[in-house]
Amino acid sequence: MTDLDILEIDLTTSEIKRYSNPELFEKWIGGVGVGINLLNKIVPANADPLGPDNALIFSIGLLSTYYPIISKTAVLFRSPLTGDLGESYAGGRLSLAMRFSGLGAIIIKGQSEKSCYITITGDEIQIKKSGPLAYMYTTTIGQILREKIPVGSGRRSSIRIGPASENGVLYGNIIVDSFRHFGRLGAGTVMGAKGLKAIVITGDKDISLDNPPINRKEYLKTYKKIWNEAVNSSTMRKYHVLGTPENILPLNAINALPTKNFQKGKFEFAEEISGEKFVEEYLGRRISCNTCPVGCIHVAILRERYGSDSPADIHSIAVPYDFELLYALGSNLEIGNGIDVLKLIEQTERLGLDAITTGGVLGWLAEAYDKGIITSDDTKGHTIRFGNVQDFLTVIQLIAFRNNEEKDLFWYAGEGIHSLVAKYGGKDFSVLINSNPPAGYSTGPLTVLGHLIGGRHSHLDNAGYALDQKIFRTKLTPQEIIQELVIEEEWRNILNSLVLCLFARKVYPTSTILECFSNLGIEKSLDDLLTIGKEIQIARIQTKLKFGINYRDIFENLSPRFFQMPTAHGITPKNIFYDTYFPIFQNLITSRYSIKI
Repeated sequence: MTDLDILEIDLTTSEIKRYSNPELFEKWIGGVGVGINLLNKIVPANADPLGPDNALIFSIGLLSTYYPIISKTAVLFRSPLTGDLGESYAGGRLSLAMRFSGLGAIIIKGQSEKSCYITITGDEIQIKKSGPLAYMYTTTIGQILREKIPVGSGRRSSIRIGPASENGVLYGNIIVDSFRHFGRLGAGTVMGAKGLKAIVITGDKDISLDNPPINRKEYLKTYKKIWNEAVNSSTMRKYHVLGTPENILPLNAINALPTKNFQKGKFEFAEEISGEKFVEEYLGRRISCNTCPVGCIHVAILRERYGSDSPADIHSIAVPYDFELLYALGSNLEIGNGIDVLKLIEQTERLGLDAITTGGVLGWLAEAYDKGIITSDDTKGHTIRFGNVQDFLTVIQLIAFRNNEEKDLFWYAGEGIHSLVAKYGGKDFSVLINSNPPAGYSTGPLTVLGHLIGGRHSHLDNAGYALDQKIFRTKLTPQEIIQELVIEEEWRNILNSLVLCLFARKVYPTSTILECFSNLGIEKSLDDLLTIGKEIQIARIQTKLKFGINYRDIFENLSPRFFQMPTAHGITPKNIFYDTYFPIFQNLITSRYSIKI
């Protein structure tokens, strides 16, 4: 089943190569495993994240498309926001389109002199000039691409960037099929620096279940078991009903919903931006990624007036929402009206900005403005106030279309919070871990610890937030806490190599994953998987060190806000991360991986 090719496109030379490397997929499964190995081979240690030596490596897994909810695609790159390992995942139809094109990985390297886009239709690959598509909004270019390349509906996927990425804002994202994203860490910005506006993939190949070594009978039995668990049990129900916004009210109840740039843990208007409120008032439809029966993608309908005051002059905009967006652009900015939050989400979507990072930047700007660290002279007369949606809509626009010839406040905002702090001060309230704003779980110290040790400095590498809740019931030593987070991250490397939606990790226990492999004639034991997960983690840490990450600095130089912000466990003791957790983490990495950090 290692019938997946690698497509390599050099935008500097326009050279296109397609080749097979079955050993790579046999050993590393796909996803992050394949991606991290290709990244290390292609991208040198001193690569400029926005230069031709950086690469975007999109990869899927051996089981992609064969089983339910194995629907993600990984992308790896050197992050322009942090200079560190960039790693992101997106759903939609991209993995299906790659599989039906016979592709396991797509490597984009080099740099085009003029804006371009790529079409992959079966075995035909073309690099085309973007022309007027350059600097178009993500929504507009999506419509145009569907009209220009109408064939292959259902097996076609398009990814594209917005004007913010083309303008060099360091936290641009990549939109996948309208409602999914490669977010965080600036994947879109790397794409923009390469002069690449979009990629459209249309698969025209079929997958047969009749050719050996597929055990058709056992395959269908396993498929039905997974499908039934996803659809008919309670395991995935919450993701369908309210989606991740279900977390708003419970987190608010335990003082763990970041509010006003993490100054508070409760938001007085939490009910107005809750999952319950959005389903009742704004939900337009639920959709799914390919091969997924759950329907966890919640899409609201934002109705906006245009033209005259006639009641007929209304257009409806589909806006996807989830917990992280409602926190970052809602409670974190003290925006307590659902329509206003949707307006902010739609603005970031259209311009191609990562919403969590944007929310962090806006939160810092609002607090800096409130404290007088930045003034109306810096803002050119604009106000930036918590709770004022129009202020934030204006600032988002100014950041996305910043003037790269004039390094003003909005230019620095486009570089990230760390650049704003270096220019204006305000480190005390910069909420950052390795230049990256955190996710929206103020559950306690272990969610921060999870970010600190994670390969992406993101909660998606491990469940530090869940461990915060566990220690309400079970006392754990610092050694046990570090051990549990590190081991969990190794296993997530397997899930992210498959590439499995992490929402479905309970649907795919180890025994089921081994069944999936066996049914397709791929022999993997549990020991094999544990070894692969560990080796991927070694490769990720080595890559981070190669790119210059300093774990000691990240632990030692946390913003004071992390020791002031309310959490479900109260205020975090000062220096607990550096004095208590870092030595344990450092020793474990040395003993377990033979790596010194």
